[in-house]
Amino acid sequence: MAHTQHKKGQSIVEMALMLPILLIVIFGIIEFGWLIFAYSTISQAARNGAEVAAQLPPHESWLNQNPAGFNQDPNVWAPRSIRSDNCVNGIYVAIESQLTLLGMGVNEQDAVAQAQYVTIRYPNGGATRNLAVRGPIEISITYPVNSLTPLFGLLGMNDGVTMRVTQRRSLENLGRDPTRQIGVACAANQTEWVRINPDPTP
Repeated sequence: MAHTQHKKGQSIVEMALMLPILLIVIFGIIEFGWLIFAYSTISQAARNGAEVAAQLPPHESWLNQNPAGFNQDPNVWAPRSIRSDNCVNGIYVAIESQLTLLGMGVNEQDAVAQAQYVTIRYPNGGATRNLAVRGPIEISITYPVNSLTPLFGLLGMNDGVTMRVTQRRSLENLGRDPTRQIGVACAANQTEWVRINPDPTP
């Protein structure tokens, strides 16, 4: 009888020693799969944004405007954010179309398609926004991916893993839009935005 109790006690001790290792392995497998999924999702989102950017490349002058300089009065017909530009908004919409779980409330994550996470730029300068040089235009998404398990916290990574994905495309169009009054969809500045988007109110 004593021998049986000794074996039971030994099994409990062994289990107590092995359980943390087993949990770390299980958590590691879960996190590895989650990070692969997150990277794949963010990469596809950036790819979608770059495809649209090649067709609707925003003016660098618009991208460089100070966000604080946009009009916030809802009663004034004026651009209210960088996304007021049809070309920038088209890129953001394309990015959002790919996102399934990320940024949809899972694990308290923010929406990916926000200005603090998405960068649109011409790596060779805005002067390359033409069909002779054809850019390129670059879409980068830098996004913090949170943990699904306590593993990151145990490793001291409470802020999760920040992923950065960049996609480049050569320009294929300059945002021509014959339905607009001046024939283009992309505004170079706020004054041109008003010309492209006339006040619909009388």
